[in-house]
Amino acid sequence: MPTGPRPCDVTFRNGEVTLAGSLTVPDRGGEAAGVVMVGGSGPSDRDNDIYFPPIRRHLADAGVAVLSYDKRGVGGSFGDWRDATIGDLAADAAAALDFLRARPGVRAGAVGLFGHSEGGWVVLRAAAVRDDLPWVVTNGCPGTTPAVQDVTP
Repeated sequence: MPTGPRPCDVTFRNGEVTLAGSLTVPDRGGEAAGVVMVGGSGPSDRDNDIYFPPIRRHLADAGVAVLSYDKRGVGGSFGDWRDATIGDLAADAAAALDFLRARPGVRAGAVGLFGHSEGGWVVLRAAAVRDDLPWVVTNGCPGTTPAVQDVTP
Protein backbone atom coordinates (compact mmCIF):
# COMPACT_ATOMS: atom_id res chain seq x y z
CA MET A 1 0.00 0.00 0.00
CA PRO A 2 1.18 3.53 -0.72
CA THR A 3 2.34 5.51 2.25
CA GLY A 4 2.04 8.97 0.74
CA PRO A 5 0.03 11.95 1.90
CA ARG A 6 -3.48 11.44 3.22
CA PRO A 7 -6.47 13.39 1.95
CA CYS A 8 -8.02 16.05 4.17
CA ASP A 9 -11.63 17.22 4.12
CA VAL A 10 -12.26 20.62 2.51
CA THR A 11 -15.17 22.79 1.44
CA PHE A 12 -15.41 25.40 -1.29
CA ARG A 13 -18.19 27.43 -2.88
CA ASN A 14 -19.76 27.90 -6.27
CA GLY A 15 -22.00 30.90 -5.72
CA GLU A 16 -24.61 29.88 -3.14
CA VAL A 17 -23.67 26.18 -3.25
CA THR A 18 -21.14 24.78 -0.77
CA LEU A 19 -19.33 21.68 -1.99
CA ALA A 20 -17.32 19.26 0.16
CA GLY A 21 -14.42 17.13 -0.92
CA SER A 22 -11.07 15.55 -0.23
CA LEU A 23 -7.77 17.28 -0.97
CA THR A 24 -4.35 15.67 -1.10
CA VAL A 25 -1.28 17.84 -1.61
CA PRO A 26 2.07 16.02 -1.75
CA ASP A 27 4.81 17.34 0.52
CA ARG A 28 7.82 17.03 -1.74
CA GLY A 29 9.08 20.59 -1.67
CA GLY A 30 8.21 22.96 -4.45
CA GLU A 31 4.86 23.16 -6.13
CA ALA A 32 2.92 20.21 -7.50
CA ALA A 33 0.78 19.91 -10.59
CA GLY A 34 -2.84 19.19 -9.75
CA VAL A 35 -6.01 17.50 -10.89
CA VAL A 36 -9.69 17.91 -10.03
CA MET A 37 -11.55 14.61 -10.28
CA VAL A 38 -15.19 14.97 -11.39
CA GLY A 39 -17.49 12.01 -10.80
CA GLY A 40 -20.12 10.38 -12.92
CA SER A 41 -23.89 10.46 -13.15
CA GLY A 42 -26.32 10.05 -10.30
CA PRO A 43 -25.47 10.76 -6.67
CA SER A 44 -21.70 10.63 -7.14
CA ASP A 45 -19.55 11.25 -4.07
CA ARG A 46 -15.88 12.24 -3.85
CA ASP A 47 -14.89 8.59 -4.24
CA ASN A 48 -17.19 8.03 -7.24
CA ASP A 49 -18.25 4.80 -5.50
CA ILE A 50 -14.93 2.90 -5.33
CA TYR A 51 -13.38 4.18 -8.55
CA PHE A 52 -11.46 7.30 -7.44
CA PRO A 53 -9.50 6.22 -4.32
CA PRO A 54 -6.88 4.08 -6.11
CA ILE A 55 -6.42 6.71 -8.82
CA ARG A 56 -6.17 9.45 -6.20
CA ARG A 57 -3.55 7.44 -4.27
CA HIS A 58 -1.53 6.75 -7.40
CA LEU A 59 -1.54 10.41 -8.45
CA ALA A 60 -0.65 11.65 -4.96
CA ASP A 61 2.18 9.12 -4.71
CA ALA A 62 3.44 10.44 -8.06
CA GLY A 63 3.52 13.98 -6.61
CA VAL A 64 0.24 15.33 -8.03
CA ALA A 65 -2.18 17.33 -5.87
CA VAL A 66 -5.69 15.84 -6.10
CA LEU A 67 -9.11 17.28 -5.29
CA SER A 68 -12.28 15.23 -5.61
CA TYR A 69 -15.66 16.37 -4.33
CA ASP A 70 -19.20 15.28 -3.56
CA LYS A 71 -21.75 16.21 -6.21
CA ARG A 72 -24.47 18.65 -5.11
CA GLY A 73 -26.68 17.11 -2.41
CA VAL A 74 -24.35 14.15 -1.85
CA GLY A 75 -22.13 13.56 1.18
CA GLY A 76 -21.14 16.92 2.63
CA SER A 77 -22.23 19.03 -0.36
CA PHE A 78 -25.33 21.20 -0.44
CA GLY A 79 -27.83 21.57 -3.26
CA ASP A 80 -29.45 18.86 -5.37
CA TRP A 81 -27.74 17.20 -8.32
CA ARG A 82 -31.16 16.32 -9.80
CA ASP A 83 -31.89 20.04 -10.30
CA ALA A 84 -28.46 20.83 -11.74
CA THR A 85 -27.73 21.26 -15.44
CA ILE A 86 -24.46 20.21 -17.06
CA GLY A 87 -23.62 23.93 -16.99
CA ASP A 88 -24.21 24.05 -13.23
CA LEU A 89 -22.02 21.00 -12.71
CA ALA A 90 -19.34 22.51 -14.97
CA ALA A 91 -19.42 25.65 -12.82
CA ASP A 92 -18.92 23.41 -9.76
CA ALA A 93 -15.90 21.82 -11.47
CA ALA A 94 -14.56 25.29 -12.32
CA ALA A 95 -14.96 26.36 -8.68
CA ALA A 96 -13.06 23.22 -7.62
CA LEU A 97 -10.34 24.08 -10.15
CA ASP A 98 -10.00 27.61 -8.76
CA PHE A 99 -9.96 26.27 -5.20
CA LEU A 100 -7.17 23.79 -5.96
CA ARG A 101 -5.13 26.38 -7.86
CA ALA A 102 -5.21 28.66 -4.79
CA ARG A 103 -3.80 26.03 -2.39
CA PRO A 104 -0.25 26.40 -1.10
CA GLY A 105 2.06 23.87 -2.70
CA VAL A 106 0.07 23.73 -5.95
CA ARG A 107 1.38 25.12 -9.25
CA ALA A 108 -1.73 26.99 -10.41
CA GLY A 109 -0.91 26.88 -14.13
CA ALA A 110 -0.54 23.08 -14.08
CA VAL A 111 -3.98 22.09 -12.76
CA GLY A 112 -6.49 20.36 -15.01
CA LEU A 113 -9.72 18.38 -14.91
CA PHE A 114 -10.34 14.61 -14.95
CA GLY A 115 -13.94 13.62 -15.67
CA HIS A 116 -15.30 10.10 -15.35
CA SER A 117 -18.46 9.03 -17.20
CA GLU A 118 -20.91 11.97 -16.97
CA GLY A 119 -17.99 13.89 -15.49
CA GLY A 120 -16.45 13.71 -18.98
CA TRP A 121 -19.31 15.85 -20.29
CA VAL A 122 -18.94 18.17 -17.30
CA VAL A 123 -15.21 18.79 -17.76
CA LEU A 124 -15.65 19.35 -21.49
CA ARG A 125 -18.32 21.97 -20.76
CA ALA A 126 -16.03 23.60 -18.20
CA ALA A 127 -13.18 23.64 -20.73
CA ALA A 128 -15.43 25.23 -23.36
CA VAL A 129 -15.98 28.33 -21.22
CA ARG A 130 -12.45 28.77 -19.85
CA ASP A 131 -9.31 29.77 -21.67
CA ASP A 132 -6.95 28.96 -18.78
CA LEU A 133 -7.30 25.17 -18.66
CA PRO A 134 -4.02 23.47 -19.63
CA TRP A 135 -5.51 19.98 -20.01
CA VAL A 136 -8.61 17.83 -19.62
CA VAL A 137 -8.95 14.05 -19.32
CA THR A 138 -12.21 12.29 -20.12
CA ASN A 139 -12.43 8.74 -18.85
CA GLY A 140 -15.14 6.15 -19.43
CA CYS A 141 -17.25 8.77 -21.17
CA PRO A 142 -20.75 7.79 -22.19
CA GLY A 143 -21.81 6.90 -25.68
CA THR A 144 -25.02 8.87 -25.25
CA THR A 145 -26.14 12.38 -24.43
CA PRO A 146 -26.05 13.67 -20.85
CA ALA A 147 -29.86 13.86 -20.78
CA VAL A 148 -30.27 10.22 -21.77
CA GLN A 149 -27.56 9.11 -19.34
CA ASP A 150 -29.44 10.46 -16.32
CA VAL A 151 -32.77 8.86 -17.27
CA THR A 152 -33.70 6.23 -14.69
CA PRO A 153 -35.53 3.17 -16.10
